[in-house]
Amino acid sequence: MDFNDDQCSGSTGNAEHDMDGREALLEASLGNLFDAFDIATSEGVNEPVLILIDCEDVIGAPIARKWEGSDAVDAAIMSNAMGNETSEHEERATTVLIKTVPLFDSQQELSQLFPYLADALASGPVVDGFYVLVISFGGAGVFTVPMATRPGQADS
Repeated sequence: MDFNDDQCSGSTGNAEHDMDGREALLEASLGNLFDAFDIATSEGVNEPVLILIDCEDVIGAPIARKWEGSDAVDAAIMSNAMGNETSEHEERATTVLIKTVPLFDSQQELSQLFPYLADALASGPVVDGFYVLVISFGGAGVFTVPMATRPGQADS
């Protein structure tokens, strides 16, 4: 099923479709996620977990506003809307924020915020990849991103 970016703000009412939408948002953000991963590892973050937050989502917006402040999130949404001006038949991309935390911190703090993800985060570090927690579609999901999916990487 295809998901347009406007569907990212709130649940579709179908858990499987919501998870598919979170996955589509992750895939659309792969380049930025790898950039954030590279920065985190160069800064010495131990086993980085990336948090991809839909700033226009009912769950993601309050989290983004708490971390970045309402003025910054409002400015990002406005800038995104202006940068993605489209015809009335096209959908614009949602505004996202990417944060990075060490795996240990994610196991403690994110598991409290999203208890249903505790088992996924407790499984330990990813070998040759990293975790991404996607907060969108009215909830959250944890994905494993293999290093082989880095955009621009030649197929072996």
